[in-house]
Order: sequence, then C-alpha cells, then structure tokens
Amino acid sequence: MRSRSSYERELAQRLFSMGWVVMRAPASGAAAKRYLYPDLVGLKLGRAVAIEVKTTKVERTIYLSRRQYEILKLWEERGGAEPWLAVKVLDGRGWRLYELARLEEAGESYRLHLEGGLTLDQFDARYSVKATLTAFAEA
Repeated sequence: MRSRSSYERELAQRLFSMGWVVMRAPASGAAAKRYLYPDLVGLKLGRAVAIEVKTTKVERTIYLSRRQYEILKLWEERGGAEPWLAVKVLDGRGWRLYELARLEEAGESYRLHLEGGLTLDQFDARYSVKATLTAFAEA
C-alpha cells in the first residue's frame, strides 16, 4: 500500500510535467501542526493554487477537517492562491479536482460528494492563460 505522501508527490510530478512549478509541503509530526500550509502549492503563468490531496479506494463522500479547510481559506485570503481539493479514487479513474466552494459544512468538518470535478487536463487548461493586471482590473 502506498503512503499518502507518495500520492502528493505523484500529483506534484504530474502538474510539473504540465508546466507548473509545484512545492510539496511535508506535513508530518508535531512540527507540522504549527505551520499553516496545504499539501501542495502550485504556480503557473502568474497564478497560484493551494491544493489539499485526498485518496479513497472507492467513490464515496470525502471529508476535509475544519483545520484543513481553514488553511486553504487562509492561503486564498492572504496569498491569493485559489483553493482546491484533489481526489484520486484508487480504481484507475485518475485525479479529479474540486473547488473549495463545492464543499458543504458538516459539523466539525466539510464534505464533498464526488460528482463532477475537473480532470487534470481541464484543471490545467484553466490556468494556461497568463494572468495580467488588465485581467484583474476587468474582473
């Protein structure tokens, strides 16, 4: 059985091969609880994303802890990184990416029903146009 970090590295390598620069934040042990960072941070053509990585053996509802959710929101609010949840169902379907806005509050956590989402190619296509100040002014 593969470790959680091996899936994070796999996704980072896939994004890198698509033209992203990606940093994986090793988050294990007591020291990790002090730092507020997502699993992956990616940059492409002037745009930033913060990604939390999840895997599941079968398609089912995915839960994100309140802390993980709040970390992604922090990166969005303070750094401008768009927050995403990347999920790999381990039955050969590959990666799907979901905007944080798709999650529903569920008590002390947030839940995501695995419907839709973007493939890696669709996700990459969203970020394949260079961000410019003009584009921000028009938004």
